[in-house]
Amino acid sequence: MDLTKLTLGDKVLAGSGLALFIFSFFPWFGVDGYGGGGNAWDVGFFTGILPTLIGMLLVAYVVLTKLVDGVQIPELPVPEGLAVLGLAGVAALLIVLRLLMGYEVLGFDLDRKAGLFLSTLAALGMAGGAFLKFQEDGGELPKSGGQSSGQPPTPF
Repeated sequence: MDLTKLTLGDKVLAGSGLALFIFSFFPWFGVDGYGGGGNAWDVGFFTGILPTLIGMLLVAYVVLTKLVDGVQIPELPVPEGLAVLGLAGVAALLIVLRLLMGYEVLGFDLDRKAGLFLSTLAALGMAGGAFLKFQEDGGELPKSGGQSSGQPPTPF
């Protein structure tokens, strides 16, 4: 494995994805004075488990495309950088929503714990790394309307 193949965006994306996985096991919600608490695996699929799985998917993407020789990603309908940016953005959005919404059990609002704040920072870092990667890959958004480049749009 040659780590010099990794760009800054790859490093930030993979490092933040690993941090998100680790922080998913920290307490996200709990009651002050009580040792237990719910983590990412306890608070629901869409705002806990799914963002963590997306983070692990993006770590695997970086490892397979940059560090393993001979791996080809199938052709996607959108550029790879845009797909990575979209996935990381969705993961960050879901965790920020969980931070804003809180968590309730049996009518009692639980306190937000350090694991949720650290996971939010990791998810935002993952989105930032994906944006860096998007810029490093050219940062071109697909053209809308199916027009080929160099052709002026046709009037109505």
